[in-house]
Amino acid sequence: MKLWIRMVVGTAVGLILGAYLPVSPGDTLEFMETLAGFAVNLGRYAALPLLFFGVIIAIHELRETRTTLKVYGLAAAATVSVSLVTVLFGTLITLLLAPRRIPPIFQEAFVPRIPNAEALFQEVFPRNLFAVFADTGDFLLPLMVLAILIGLVLFHERASVLPAVDLIDSLARVFYRLNAWILEALSVGLIAISAAWLMRLRAVPDLQLFAPLIWVVTGLSAFFVLIVIPGAVFLMGDRQNPFNWLYAMIAPTFVAFMSGDSYFAFGTVTRVAKENLGVSREAAAPILSLTTLFAKSGSAMVVAATFITLLRSYTALEIGFGQVLWIIGGSFLISFVLGRAPGATVIVGISLLANAYGQGMEGIFLILLPALPILTGIAVVMDTMTSTAITFITALRLRKRRIVDPMDFI
Repeated sequence: MKLWIRMVVGTAVGLILGAYLPVSPGDTLEFMETLAGFAVNLGRYAALPLLFFGVIIAIHELRETRTTLKVYGLAAAATVSVSLVTVLFGTLITLLLAPRRIPPIFQEAFVPRIPNAEALFQEVFPRNLFAVFADTGDFLLPLMVLAILIGLVLFHERASVLPAVDLIDSLARVFYRLNAWILEALSVGLIAISAAWLMRLRAVPDLQLFAPLIWVVTGLSAFFVLIVIPGAVFLMGDRQNPFNWLYAMIAPTFVAFMSGDSYFAFGTVTRVAKENLGVSREAAAPILSLTTLFAKSGSAMVVAATFITLLRSYTALEIGFGQVLWIIGGSFLISFVLGRAPGATVIVGISLLANAYGQGMEGIFLILLPALPILTGIAVVMDTMTSTAITFITALRLRKRRIVDPMDFI
C-alpha cells in the first residue's frame, strides 16, 4: 500500500474516532493526547540523525562539484522572497476581507520562549561541542552548522579521511532506511494524532467565533498551496506537471496538518523529495534542512492575518498605513526564528509580535487558543509545501534531480 494511502486512511480513522469518543470528563481526551504525543516523538525520532549525517555527506559532495554556495544561495534567496511576498499578500487580503471581530476569551497556556540573539548564538556554538547532541531536538540550527563544518573538513582532508566519509555515508543511508521504517508505522500513529486533534476542537464551546478568521486563513493557504506553488513549479521547473506535484505531496500535507509540527513532517518530506520528486541527496539534505528551519512563510502569513484581526477586535481606531507596514515587517522578521519552536509557530509568532507591539496587547494571543490546532495546521502545511517547492525547483535548476514516474510514487 502506498504511503499516502496509509496516511489518508490513518487520518480518516482517527477523525472518525475523534468524532464519537467522549470528550468529558476528560480521561479519554487525555489518553488520546498521550498517545498522540508518543506518535509525534516517534515521527521525530530519526529526524535529527537523518539531517545530521545527510548534510555532512551532501556538503562533501557539493564541494566536489563546487556548487555549495550556489545551492545555499538560491535556497536562501527563494526563502526570503517567498516569505516576504506571502506576508504582504496575506496582510492585504485580510485587510480587504476584514474578518469579524473576536470577543475576549482568555485562557491560561504555556508558550515556548524564543531565546535572544546571544542565547541563540550560544546554542549554535556552545562551550562544549558535544552539548549540541544533548539538546531537546527543538532546534535544527546547531546540528546543521556542525554538519556543514564537518562536511567542509572532510572535503579539505580528502584521501586521509576516506574511511570517515564511507562511515558517514553508510550512517546517512542507515538513518534514511530507519526513517522509512518509522513512516510505514506512522499511519497508525496518525490515528491517535487526528483523534486527539478533533477531540480538542470538540471540547471548545465557542469555536464558531473564530470561523471568519479560519475561513480567511484557509482561503489564503489554499490559494498558495493549490495555485501559486504548483504554478511556480510549472513555470520555474521546466514545465513540470503541477498535478503530479500535488499528488506527490499528499502524504506530507496530511502529516503536516494533523501534527502542526514541521520537524515531525521532516521525515516524510525527506522521503517524498527523493522517491516522488527525484531530488538527489546532495540537494535535498542541505536545502530541506535550511528551509525547514527558516522557510516559515505559512506561519508568517497566519501570524500577520491573525494579529490584524485581533488588533481590529480590540482597538476602536482603524489600522493605519504605518501599523500595516509594521505588521508586515514584524511578521516577516519573526518568521526566521520560528524554527526554534516547532509545533508552536503560530502562537509563538503572535506572542512575539504582540509583545513587540505593546500598548496593552501583550497577552492578546491567549484569545486564539481554542482555534490554535486549525491555525497551526494550516500554517505548517504551507510551510511544508514551500520548503519542498524550494528544494524541488533549486534541484531542477542545478540538474540534481531525476525524473520519477507518478506510478512509482510512494
